[in-house]
Parts: sequence; C-alpha cells; structure tokens
Amino acid sequence: MAQREDANGNRRWSIDRITLGLWLLGLLAALAVLWGLGAAAPVLIPLAGAFFVAVAVAPVGRWVRDRVPPRLALLGPLAAMLTVLLVLAVFAGGLWFIGQRVAGEVPRHAEELQRLWGQANGWIDGLRERFLGNSSSSDSGGGGAEALSGLVASVLTAAREAVSTVVIVLFLALLMLVEAPVWREKIVKTLGPERCATTVTAVTAIAQQFRRFLLVSTTLGLITGALYIGWLSLFGIDFLFLWGFLAFLLNYIPVIGSVGAATLPVLMALAQSGSSTALMVAGGLLVIEQVMGNFIGPRLEGKQLAISPLVIVSSLLLWSWLWGAAGTVLAVPMTVLIAIALSHIDALRPFAFVLSDKSDRRRFEARTRPE
Repeated sequence: MAQREDANGNRRWSIDRITLGLWLLGLLAALAVLWGLGAAAPVLIPLAGAFFVAVAVAPVGRWVRDRVPPRLALLGPLAAMLTVLLVLAVFAGGLWFIGQRVAGEVPRHAEELQRLWGQANGWIDGLRERFLGNSSSSDSGGGGAEALSGLVASVLTAAREAVSTVVIVLFLALLMLVEAPVWREKIVKTLGPERCATTVTAVTAIAQQFRRFLLVSTTLGLITGALYIGWLSLFGIDFLFLWGFLAFLLNYIPVIGSVGAATLPVLMALAQSGSSTALMVAGGLLVIEQVMGNFIGPRLEGKQLAISPLVIVSSLLLWSWLWGAAGTVLAVPMTVLIAIALSHIDALRPFAFVLSDKSDRRRFEARTRPE
C-alpha cells in the first residue's frame, strides 16, 4: 500500500495492484507446493530420509575413501552404510531388551492393565455418548478384546510398513553416497562453476547443521533417558527402561516429544501409586525437561542453527499434516534445510531470517555458512 493525493489534495491509501498480484501469485504458488508435497509423500519421504541418512554418515565414507586406493573407492559408501546398519542393530537390540523386560513384568499387572483399559473404554464411550448422542461400543460384549486385537493388528501393520520404508531409505542412501561425486560434476557442467559453488556451500552448511543437530539430540536424549530412569526408580515405577527409551527416542522431536515422553510414565504412576505420587513424578520430570532444554541443551548446541520455537511447533504441525509420523521426525531437519536454502537466495534471504530465533542478521548468516 502507498499514500497518494487525490484531485482535492487529500492523502489516501491506495493498493498497488502489481504488488498485490505478486503476493497472491506467491500465495497460490505456496499452496500448490504444499499440495504437491502432500500428494508426492510416498516418493518424497524415502528420498528425504535417504538424503539425511547419507548426509549423516558421509564423513565416514569420505574418511575411508581418502585412505584406500582409487579402485577401492566403493569401500567408502559401504563403510558408511555399515555404520548405519550398526546403529540400527544397536537400536534393535535395545528394543529386544526392553521388550523382554516389559514382557516379564506385564503378567504382574494384567488385572490392573485390564482395569485401566476398561476405564479408558468407558471414558471414551461416555464422551461419544455425550457429544454424538449414542454409544456404539456399549452393546457389544467383548468390545475391549476386539479393540485390543485391532490395536495389535494396527501396530503390526505399521511396523511392517516402517521396515519396508527403512529398507528403501537405506538403498537410496547407498546410491546417493556412491553417485555423489558424479552428481557434483553434473552440477558443475549444468550450472557453471559459480552457481555450483553456491549450491555446494548450501549443501555443506545443511549437512553440518544436520549432523550437529543429530549429535546434540542424541547426547541430550541419552542424558534425559538416564535421568528419567533414575528419577522413576525412586518411586518404584514399573517399566523403567521403556520410559527411559521413550525419553531418548522422543527427544528427536522438539517440544512435543518431551510432552509425550513425560505423560506416559506419569499415567503409569497414577495407575500404580495414586495421584500424590503421580504429581511428584510429574514435577521431577518437568524439572528434568527444563534443565535439559534451558541449560544443558543450549550449551551443547554451540553453533547450531537455532530455529524459533514458534517455527518449530508450526513446522511439526505442518509436516505431520503433510507426511504423517514421518513428517514429525523430519520436521526439524526439513526446516533447517529450507532456512539454509532460502538464506543462499538473495530475494528470499529475509524469509530465512524470520525462521530463526536470532535478532542479529550477521550472526544468522554466519550460521548458514559452512565452517
């Protein structure tokens, strides 16, 4: 909008039609991009996951490749993927160990869990009857068993889909690591040396920020999981290793992950020991999350590109809406990727600055450049 004088000399606000048209065109383009991201989710999710996996282990492959003869350069990508498989093996071993511990403790709580399940069903049926006017599940005996079997079937289906997605992601990541040098030559010949240098700078900055995010999140997750186990053990809460593992795993999802990690053990404390114990457990977990998030976390982040908390929560909602559970995991890396990519485009650099929590433009731009 701009001020203009009419025939009588009065100042009035008028809308620049060209500017308005450009903003509307940009809004339509953004909506089209969002629609395309959602429609192409089955293709984009494995590609995005493979890209971040390849970026995470690329230093391992580079280190091996620089120390072997050129004819054995393929050992670099293979070593990088072996690192990924080793991490997955440790993760699977942890799941197996926790599953064994939980399976051994479940029979002792069978009646209690059945009672809680019945209370949950009654509460849900009450809400359904209150808001919808009927209770469809109250007429069916054994509805709880049917619901439980449906839940197990859903979990198994989700696990099968997750395994197939992981296999595809690993295969694509291996191809990316093998063909990375070839693609760099293609970019040089297609864009020219100057534009190629800008692209390589952006990709390098994205890789460094993602690896730093992964390292910081893993360290914070391990410390948080250990603190959860220590605090919950003081109250004799069951399934200790399960809650510690969930605290570690959900730490990769900022803000929302910590809420989910703390809610489940508090509910277990409520069912096992009553409201007073649950309140004490909740207070201790709140202190742990505050200390980890406000004191230890910022000191470990160092030069990590800091995204505004409001932007993080918004990106979690947006990417989970577009890509489901995978979008929740990829939300922060994708937001960092977008922020750094925008910072390397002169016309879009102000939008990248808005995504950060920095008030100093120079400090922000320094974080978007590789070290």
